[in-house]
Amino acid sequence: MSEQPTVQAVTPPSGDDDAAKKEKKKKKKKDLGRGVETMYRVTYHNHIALSQLADNKANMLISINGIVISVVIAIVTRLGEVTWSLLPVVVLIGGALVSLGFAVIAARPRLGGGPVTLEQVRSGTANLLFFGQFTTMPLDDFQDSLETLAKDPKLLYRSLGRQLYHMGKSLDSKYRRLQAAYMAFFAGVAAATVVFVAMYAMGRYSSAL
Repeated sequence: MSEQPTVQAVTPPSGDDDAAKKEKKKKKKKDLGRGVETMYRVTYHNHIALSQLADNKANMLISINGIVISVVIAIVTRLGEVTWSLLPVVVLIGGALVSLGFAVIAARPRLGGGPVTLEQVRSGTANLLFFGQFTTMPLDDFQDSLETLAKDPKLLYRSLGRQLYHMGKSLDSKYRRLQAAYMAFFAGVAAATVVFVAMYAMGRYSSAL
């Protein structure tokens, strides 16, 4: 009998497996980096859009309250005499003034933080991405700080996170004041309407007697 040839399994070189694993790991790390960058970019744009929306609402309230106060004062001064309708007018102007104050505070520019040094940037305790802080640095220190962030991805992501955090704190304060402005405007209009109706009804009742 003739002997059958034995077939030996051919195993690929170990170097190819290592190269494939390294390439796969490198691609996974690159995809993760893109995801993190997308998260920062989307969140940053959302913060900007919300800030612009709050500023628009605050400007609208400032215009409305300014018009209400001007018109009411002009009408009252043209009457030439103090009537029973003075109380609801005072209530309306008071509510409009409070609302105007909160709207102006919500829309005013904010510059926070003190001087920033290169050592603070390197230690990750300064916000280099906010103009209110990095404009206090000399140009050479600012450029060195940018190079430091570019060479250290972890420090760069921490700076981006700190910037988003401060933007969120600013938005929270802005929207809280904007909410108070809307509530004051609504309360002033509602209270003035109730007082006017009540005093008008009392005047009609007393005249009927």
